[in-house]
Amino acid sequence: MKLARAVQRPPVVLAQAEKIAVLIVASSACGNSALPAPSYAPQPTSALAEVPYPPPPARVEQVPASPRRNATWIDGEWTWKGKRWLWTCGRWVVPPSGARYSPWAIVRGKDGTLWEAPGTWRDEHGEPIAAPAALADATVSEAAVVDSFGELHAPGRVIHAQSKGAER
Repeated sequence: MKLARAVQRPPVVLAQAEKIAVLIVASSACGNSALPAPSYAPQPTSALAEVPYPPPPARVEQVPASPRRNATWIDGEWTWKGKRWLWTCGRWVVPPSGARYSPWAIVRGKDGTLWEAPGTWRDEHGEPIAAPAALADATVSEAAVVDSFGELHAPGRVIHAQSKGAER
């Protein structure tokens, strides 16, 4: 009876394969890095509101082609609406002149309290201003999302910026 021998690859091949794997993971982790983004501003602590529990996993979105040369992409985000999280679709917008965007943020306090700040456009003084109209919204997958424990969650409602906050 012959014993099967484990096939061993030379260390050089493994090193090259590992480098390729790292490059693939690194490039896929950058996701939307090729999309034009607005100038960013930090969220002030005054923008934070307490929420009772964290948002579900992010929704999967398909980004449409840019509708205009000067448009920038705003990623989709979870938004706390009274008693539940709603997904606000990613969208193409033309940034207001001189404005910067503060992306949504989730912060956990030292005492375990959870705080959320919605994505907000801010003027040159850091004051909130009206969001520009969406030129095109992302298409959102209706499939369940998987959390970090591998459990499936129903996707919940979606807010489309083009329809001025209408839920679906």
